Amino acid sequence: MESTGLPIIVIIVGVLTSYYLGENSGIQNASNHKYIGGLFGTAVATMGMFTTGVYILSMSGFGPIADNAGGIVEMSNQHESVRNITDRLDAVGNVTKANTKGYSVGSASLACFLLFSAFIDEVNYISDRKFPGVDITKVEVYLAGLMGATTVFVFASFAISAVGNAA
Repeated sequence: MESTGLPIIVIIVGVLTSYYLGENSGIQNASNHKYIGGLFGTAVATMGMFTTGVYILSMSGFGPIADNAGGIVEMSNQHESVRNITDRLDAVGNVTKANTKGYSVGSASLACFLLFSAFIDEVNYISDRKFPGVDITKVEVYLAGLMGATTVFVFASFAISAVGNAA
């Protein structure tokens, strides 16, 4: 649970950097001359994350293959040294699978943020009633929500470690 902290901090730094680089690019809305490059910068960063997604997600196939190899070795009564090798491969497969799931969740959350922001922009364009108060479209609020959710996991892991040490 403690391992959620550092990746979220990296994602927050990456999103803020892409947002403010886009914001400083000078891209403006033609109708009201507001700067809208922040969302574009975040979209470019998200697409950059998605371009490597195929390679990273294809690694998730390694875990089940290594696990099945261990099962085959066990059922065929192979020597203990062979089982030790497949156990280490299985551990690597589990870590790889966890990393790919984290990558999937991270890229999907960025895509959801962008889609929700685009939806609110479209509603404001079509509708006479404006929705300026939906805070999740502000990048700072979105990232604070990510950090707040991660804080629960980090402090829960600290508490579990403290109880384990006390026991």
